[in-house]
Amino acid sequence: MFKLVGGLLILAASTMAGFRMANRYAERPKQLRQFVSALKVLETEIFYAATPLPDACQRIAARLPAPVGEFFHKISDKLRDGRGLTGDGAWQEALDEMRSSLVLKDGDRDVLRQFGRTLGVSDRSDQIKHIHLGVAHLTAEEASAREDQARNEKMWRYLGALVGLAVVILLY
Repeated sequence: MFKLVGGLLILAASTMAGFRMANRYAERPKQLRQFVSALKVLETEIFYAATPLPDACQRIAARLPAPVGEFFHKISDKLRDGRGLTGDGAWQEALDEMRSSLVLKDGDRDVLRQFGRTLGVSDRSDQIKHIHLGVAHLTAEEASAREDQARNEKMWRYLGALVGLAVVILLY
């Protein structure tokens, strides 16, 4: 009886681990798409509404689900907290704090870091060019993420269950 329960627990745990890894492959393109959407909203806020960066980030945060919405909320809070952070400083700190919540690869983070370095350091027309460049890079990363998802998501789901089954067979 204990062997049966133990075997079922091992199988359930490994299957859940496989599904969790598969979920990371499914979430990455969604988050990148949300960042692209956020940058497009930022473009509108900067160019057409001339909204200050803390207010623009707050509006973006209200439109997007977590964790991307939370990322922009953190930026807004950091810009308003009185420490005198620049847009770049707030962006980089928020990106570091959200490292475990965002399901991004190093290349995705590099694109976001590079965009953050340009945030708030130039005039509106130049800022729009940087936003377009960031959108283009994130769109390319999203295409790569979709390929990774198609290639790996199903594999991780099956692999988790099969590894658990193999361990149970080896234990008996």
